[in-house]
Amino acid sequence: MSDDKKLSKSDEETSISSPITEDTDQYILSSPIEKQLVWKLDTRILPVLATMYLFNSLDKSNLGNAKTAGLEKSLNLQGNQYNIILSVFFVPYVLTAPFLGILGKKYGPNRVLPLMMLCFGFVTTMVTVVNNFAGLMTIRWFLGMAESAFFPLVIYYQTT
Repeated sequence: MSDDKKLSKSDEETSISSPITEDTDQYILSSPIEKQLVWKLDTRILPVLATMYLFNSLDKSNLGNAKTAGLEKSLNLQGNQYNIILSVFFVPYVLTAPFLGILGKKYGPNRVLPLMMLCFGFVTTMVTVVNNFAGLMTIRWFLGMAESAFFPLVIYYQTT
């Protein structure tokens, strides 16, 4: 690295980030600025992600709670229909996760995650209008699609 491209200590402290070379995307952050950035991320992004993850977990476990509240009796489920309803969630969950993950990378998780949360919140709310096995199967299918890339996109968002 030539002398004109070297960063002095004073340049490093006064700027938020300074490129090391023209060829790389590496940046140097001073310690106080790095602490401010980490604090900002911890106070703004993590509580929102934790709340979203809480609602996602509640969404996945609500069918078990519905069973104890009399779901099988109110929908007249027979035999292994309840187990089928539980299992059908994972088929679209696995099939659509790569595509939604790619969309999350392309458009940014800060846009895709709230949209996914809105979708799985709406689909979960639609469970209230279901009155038979086929309707609940359909809802669980779309719920699997809506929740499929949530966890991978949260991890991706935290690493960017």
